Amino acid sequence: MADSPPPAMLIAEVRRALDEGLAPGFPQKVAANALGIAQRELENGPPVSAEEAARMCAAIRAGEDGADLVGELIALTIAKLEIDQPAYPSFRAWKDGG
Repeated sequence: MADSPPPAMLIAEVRRALDEGLAPGFPQKVAANALGIAQRELENGPPVSAEEAARMCAAIRAGEDGADLVGELIALTIAKLEIDQPAYPSFRAWKDGG
């Protein structure tokens, strides 16, 4: 499953912003964060394949609520946080066991 926006779109938008001059709503920190997300996703791949996402969606629609599905959803959320927000304080505290 490709998250939106995909890495190529993040990179293209940062490039466009740099080419056109950084607008007040697109500061340097936002550009750096967008490139960081794109880089982590390119290095690590998407957190779940399209097939796996479709299987999990079908299980949810079917009303499954077993421990396996919950475990898969938790693992997916952790994988997405590793890409999108690896430095988020609450996530870091949880990951570091504190």
